[in-house]
Amino acid sequence: MKNLTIKILSSLLIIISGIYVSAQFKTVQDSLDYELHYKKYYDCKYEPGYVLIVQKKGKVIDPAKNWKPSKEGFTMRMEAIYDLEFRDGKRYRSGVIKNITKDSLTISSTMNENCAKYEGIKYELFTYSIKDIIIARFINDRSLGIFSRKKINDDYEVFAMKVDKAKLCPAVLTFTKRNNEVKICYYYLTDQGYDILYETHGYLDYMQYPIYQQ
Repeated sequence: MKNLTIKILSSLLIIISGIYVSAQFKTVQDSLDYELHYKKYYDCKYEPGYVLIVQKKGKVIDPAKNWKPSKEGFTMRMEAIYDLEFRDGKRYRSGVIKNITKDSLTISSTMNENCAKYEGIKYELFTYSIKDIIIARFINDRSLGIFSRKKINDDYEVFAMKVDKAKLCPAVLTFTKRNNEVKICYYYLTDQGYDILYETHGYLDYMQYPIYQQ
């Protein structure tokens, strides 16, 4: 009976915390008028464009439903963050995909210029053929820095797909416990799905939040 009570209380705490984050996120999002507030911090619109599909041969990925890595593959979207390694040996651990065309993608060296300064690198944009992606990594334990690793080999096909809402626009959130500081928060694909990644003086931190198509 004691174990059952503990399980029930644990479940309730998880549900309550999930409701709190969702409510906080929804309230902030609802209060952000694009022209008057959001655009002051970031300019991003949900409009037609390309997403990138990394798909196991013989399987089918639906970008409208695929919001986390699976055995079948995963989808990449403009303005979100991914950990990718390319054929030239370069790895971008927190690169934002800035553009996707029919046969290429453009990725930043890190999330923003503050992060680049903190990491001691230059903030740059690099363009690759979509066929140049060789490894994707997805963090599955942030405290231990453990990643799962997906090698993009001959078992996978990589192609661009035109969709109505191509970008995964960053959230602009107000952190009430930090004197109402407003932050641009990017979505970062992990092993469990998308988390929110934000920056403080160049240091990256996470906010776990499940992302669904709306």
